[in-house]
Amino acid sequence: MGVSCDWSREAFTMSPSLSKAVKKTFVSLYNKGLIYHGYRIINWCPKCNTALSDTEVDYKDLPGNFWHIRYPIENSDEYLVVATTRPETYFGDSAVAVHPEDERYAHLVGKKVILPLINRAIPIIADEYVDREFGTGCVKITPCHDPNDFEVGKRHDLEQICVLDGNAHLNELCGKYAGMDRYEARKVLIEDLQEAGFIEKIEEHSHNVAHCYRCGTTVEPLASKQWFVSMKPLAKPAIEVVKTGEIEYIPDRFSKIYMNWMENIQDWCVSRQLWWGHRIPAYYCDDCGEVTVAEEDVVECPKCHGHSIRQDEDVLDTWFSSALWPFSTLGWPENTEDLERYFPTSVLVTAYDIITF
Repeated sequence: MGVSCDWSREAFTMSPSLSKAVKKTFVSLYNKGLIYHGYRIINWCPKCNTALSDTEVDYKDLPGNFWHIRYPIENSDEYLVVATTRPETYFGDSAVAVHPEDERYAHLVGKKVILPLINRAIPIIADEYVDREFGTGCVKITPCHDPNDFEVGKRHDLEQICVLDGNAHLNELCGKYAGMDRYEARKVLIEDLQEAGFIEKIEEHSHNVAHCYRCGTTVEPLASKQWFVSMKPLAKPAIEVVKTGEIEYIPDRFSKIYMNWMENIQDWCVSRQLWWGHRIPAYYCDDCGEVTVAEEDVVECPKCHGHSIRQDEDVLDTWFSSALWPFSTLGWPENTEDLERYFPTSVLVTAYDIITF
């Protein structure tokens, strides 16, 4: 059996008909509460200056260091030792966390430590996220620069302090280090901490480091307001059809890749700060702050009837439109003859490395 392309149905993802499909899908999911504009930790590429989804990040095991930093306890001669691989983010620390069952630190929970050099007091909290056996058992919590810390921060209502700009330079909250590149700042900061006696020790430590799949730059976890697709409700029926055998993988071992991805799926960041792509169909009224998501261009605010309207400048992740390809190329959302005849399809041939997409 041979398989070939039907060149008579060649399509371009930015054509009017496919753009219509993208807008309709976005608006439909938004109206169902499955797309939302939210403040969360995302992957940020400082070189491409855009958000990335989890699937656009490559991980590499690289040599690095564990810097053990002394955090003095307020009104005490004691100190906690916090081990970190990213000391430059400590300007954004909101707490130090210990495990609630760790007897070594139980008497300190509720007290405060003083961040060295900048003398800012932050609380010592107890949270089960902390691994008592790893490092010193004390974890710096930096909600704006680590996904796990972000969740801890929400649980304990911690202050969110962002200390990096879009180019991965330290910002105005970092004193004399403001304007320095993250790695330059790390070097100078460690020297200053050592000189002031706040470095307990430095250990060699290799760890997985996220890199941008486009340019290879080290990605920064960054709290940011972006557009997200709520994935778990969408994944549920997609999991069931594979479990029941309605959709069959050949060979079957590849279904395990699919199931592992779908059962652990996180919300999908779909906004990109790029020049090319389908622009997000969200419109903002500068007069009253109303946000309107619509398939057609909005020129008048439906709430205040003002005309100071601007469209969201971000574009959609290219996979958002690619995901519609099996039916958008057949004419959907119109009820075409091609759509009726060929969709749903019976066979999808795909590479193993993009099953998760």
